[in-house]
Amino acid sequence: MEKPKVEIGPAIGYGWASVKKDFWYLVGLALVSAVISSLANSRDHHPDGWGLLGIFLSTWMTCGQLKMMLSYQAGNKLPFADLFTQFKYFWRVLGATILVGLWIVVGLLLLIVPGIYLALRYQFTLQLIIDKNLGITEAMKQSQALTKGIKMSLLGFDLACLGVIILGAIVFGVGVFVAMPVVWLAMVALYRKLSSAQPSQNQPAA
Repeated sequence: MEKPKVEIGPAIGYGWASVKKDFWYLVGLALVSAVISSLANSRDHHPDGWGLLGIFLSTWMTCGQLKMMLSYQAGNKLPFADLFTQFKYFWRVLGATILVGLWIVVGLLLLIVPGIYLALRYQFTLQLIIDKNLGITEAMKQSQALTKGIKMSLLGFDLACLGVIILGAIVFGVGVFVAMPVVWLAMVALYRKLSSAQPSQNQPAA
């Protein structure tokens, strides 16, 4: 089966069209996510344990945010409350984040390029955990399969998404709250396109 192309324009265009269609829902989600992240990561005048709380809240919120974006792309708008109703994925998302992060750090120490390669290789690990209820190892394996042979195109896509975020930040700083859901949905659209072209090999976690 021929590997689907990584098309930057259509993916980002989908994200932008979705934000225009459901502006307050998606921008509101970005605002809530940003406020919670800023509170969780604020360590000034707080004990050291605040950092652990920040990691806990950010990981928990990531589970909900990914679930909401995947559901939105599938045509189902989940309520804001679902940002914190996906705890069943928490330990797998946390474990995968740590494991992939360690791989990337090791790769970056080996002259940077291997780190970028590994980041691209495991780019869709969290989406696979949430979308297909996979364990960490299987999600990493399937992410490797999804990204095989298209890593340079993925790098271009990721740089374009970074450009969207930077452009949003330039617009009085508040444009970033529009840029965030554009990028989230562009990522989900690309993931779903690549996943749909992959032979079914789901192995749900127990």
